[in-house]
Amino acid sequence: MAPAGRAGAGGTRARSGLVTAPARAFASAPTRAFASAPAGAFACAFACALGIATTAGAAWADDDFAGATVIFARGSSLFQVDARGRAETEIAQLAAKVTVRALRSDAGGAVLLADLAGKWAWMPLDGQAKALIELPCGDGPAQLAEDGTSVLCRSPRAANQSIFVELARGASARPGKIVAVDIPPATARLAGVGIERTLVWADATGVWTAAPDDLKSKTRVASDPPLRGFLASPDGARALGVYATPIYTDVRHTTVAEVLMTFALDGHGARRKAIRDGIAVEWSHDAEWVLVQDGASACIMRASGGQYKCWRGYTAASLSSDGRWGLALGNRDGAKKPPPPKPAAKPAAGKPPTNAKSARPAGPTRPGGAAGKPPDGSEEPSDEPEASEAAPPVNDDVSVAPPTGPLSLYRLRLEGAFTDRPTLLVKVVDGAAVWVPKPP
Repeated sequence: MAPAGRAGAGGTRARSGLVTAPARAFASAPTRAFASAPAGAFACAFACALGIATTAGAAWADDDFAGATVIFARGSSLFQVDARGRAETEIAQLAAKVTVRALRSDAGGAVLLADLAGKWAWMPLDGQAKALIELPCGDGPAQLAEDGTSVLCRSPRAANQSIFVELARGASARPGKIVAVDIPPATARLAGVGIERTLVWADATGVWTAAPDDLKSKTRVASDPPLRGFLASPDGARALGVYATPIYTDVRHTTVAEVLMTFALDGHGARRKAIRDGIAVEWSHDAEWVLVQDGASACIMRASGGQYKCWRGYTAASLSSDGRWGLALGNRDGAKKPPPPKPAAKPAAGKPPTNAKSARPAGPTRPGGAAGKPPDGSEEPSDEPEASEAAPPVNDDVSVAPPTGPLSLYRLRLEGAFTDRPTLLVKVVDGAAVWVPKPP
């Protein structure tokens, strides 16, 4: 039985009620009123009621996606479409045959961050920029600030050191400052905006937070660091990570397993089990929802627990600001043979190797399962976690890399009591994709 969807799933019913309200009120009027009214007045009233319903329906349809757009890679270019897959426009050109492993945007939809085969670059989404600007980051993970003003990434000089890069905005802007900070890049995150911005990171001694310019005044917000997979929320209030914890094998016996868990960054770090074998991909900008890859399934999960939906045969790509929508990659041709997983690259000199358990495959390993094939009537999307999928390693620049092979881009819908079939958004894509909020 599918778990309950996101709170507010009754929005569809609410929209239906509002649309039909004028017609219902009109139908309940006394019969004698219609009998005495001129034919022209009746026609006018009906047309007005229909117009109100149509206008309201159009407004609700526009509000569904809050003006968001989607950016994706195809060939040697980046393209942009609206949230329905329409109005495709090329926004930037890339080097030939480059693999776009990740795309990210800030909460205001002002900046695009791109992972180009392990090298990071950015561009302002102002409609004027037509090319990505390379960042002075080393190979490895990178985090974009929620306000789009800076990037936190690995130092090119030291594998265990991070750098804080300010992004120069505007035609006459000067190059941004670059500041080195002694925190591990694989577990670091920028949280908050403006004067409330902090750095959050995990190391062997715990989970810490500090102002970017005052690491000496750091505060421990959780005493036990996770084994791997640490990802702090955009507001710095919560985080996810993998911990070793007892689980029941049957009603009488337990064993210790590594489980994805959520926990508060409040100094106590009380933990709650999430999707057992899940890999956290990204948070929603409102810090309420998390996009998770669970083996061969893309999942959207409430960070506080209790609600999630999974779509089997898809690779998680991006999440909307409020967690209502997600993007996932799937097989383009519907072939039953899954695309091969992307092989792990050899670590660079001085770079720590990636833990093989820290990443999940980009496609299914079950016989007959197609990565991203829209399920037919005999194979409906599943709400259950996929705990038995294999997990080949990938680079540590992204937690889940895009799959190889011919791909399409699908839109996931969280709301509703049941799991909807993913909607085909773009037929041909060749890499990562990102949901971009409408600028304020």
